[in-house]
Amino acid sequence: MSVFLYIETNGIMSLAQKRNPAIESLLSNLPDDVQLVLPSICYMEALFAFQRDIKRRDEFDRDLTIEINEASRRNLRISQLVMNDLKQSQERYDALSEQLNTEFIESLMFLASRLTLIHPQPDTLITTLLDPKLNKFTERRDDFILRCIVEHAQNHSSERKAFFSENTKQFGQQPVREVYREVGITYFGNVENLQGWLNRD
Repeated sequence: MSVFLYIETNGIMSLAQKRNPAIESLLSNLPDDVQLVLPSICYMEALFAFQRDIKRRDEFDRDLTIEINEASRRNLRISQLVMNDLKQSQERYDALSEQLNTEFIESLMFLASRLTLIHPQPDTLITTLLDPKLNKFTERRDDFILRCIVEHAQNHSSERKAFFSENTKQFGQQPVREVYREVGITYFGNVENLQGWLNRD
């Protein structure tokens, strides 16, 4: 029996930013019968998160430049030391920023050959807006992702299904877990528990 393993945007970002080595190890060593599934809208959400991260990094880099310039204008020995330290920090931070950009692209390339995409239908969005499972209006994007996964699971009733997301605040809510159970999805917010489930006979 094949297994569907659903992931969402945080899976992409965690992989790209090396937040949890266990996730990378899991996704790199999935059994042949496990099919990795992602709502296609998560790509757009990941791009938005990536752009927001770049903006934050650029703002910090500009702040460093301002402080370096300010330190260079002060005729104090400590100012010169601070300026040199800030310059060194900026060089390292710029290198980190370049590596994060590279890792994001490489993560997308890594996933591209392994993913099956769910393409949402207009009715899915309408249902999200009219009858959301997540109560807060700020959670509508997560609700939309949830709906895509649930509808896909409903159309594959005979397969084993798991949903992995470390975003337990939204996707781990008890009412949402009831929705998973109705369509045969086992939810995991922990990589080790998911690994144990996948290895189960």
